[in-house]
Amino acid sequence: MELETLKGVVPAVLATLAPQESVYCEHGIMLYKDPTVTVGRKTVQSGGMFGSIKRTTVGGIPFFLSEFTGPGSVAFSRDGVGEIRDIELAPNEVLDIAEGSLLCAENRIPYDMLYVKGTNRVGRMLGFWMDRLTGPGKIALHGYGNIISMTLAAQEKITADYGALLYKSGSVEAKSLNLPFGGGLLGKLEAYEVLELIGPGKVALQSIDPKKEHT
Repeated sequence: MELETLKGVVPAVLATLAPQESVYCEHGIMLYKDPTVTVGRKTVQSGGMFGSIKRTTVGGIPFFLSEFTGPGSVAFSRDGVGEIRDIELAPNEVLDIAEGSLLCAENRIPYDMLYVKGTNRVGRMLGFWMDRLTGPGKIALHGYGNIISMTLAAQEKITADYGALLYKSGSVEAKSLNLPFGGGLLGKLEAYEVLELIGPGKVALQSIDPKKEHT
């Protein structure tokens, strides 16, 4: 499979597939395809029926994924301003990707999910889900705004806004925290929620919160 970024204010990625090569993505983000590319359904089986119901009704993760099989080309777009990052995962490399950021992944890459707990404050009581992909294979991601990448050493920490996280290595821990807004009781009452990311591993942030981008 070959991936080509179609640059622009609203970028897209073009996947060129050999016969019997397949990619999967969330339903509804295909931009266009060759007539020779067939479309099917890839059911998300991680966690069983109960896990699927919980993810779809509470977390907003799709129950199934769309699967495209070559020969031919198919383009995907997230319909938002930003950048595209093509990544080739090494064998057993794990990458956790923010919901609504995956453009496509080779069909040989197992699909799973990661749940990040919230802080029990109103608005984040249920936390959020991330796509979890394990290599080897190629993937394409959409980052809203600009993508900022870094590598954290063991136990090195950064604090980020919820909507800023684009992806992280599976080895990077993500914890929800209430960050006090100043000192004293008032500061605690006015605390806002952030993510603490703890290394080691790769982290990529996006400069636009996708939920705010689409409101």
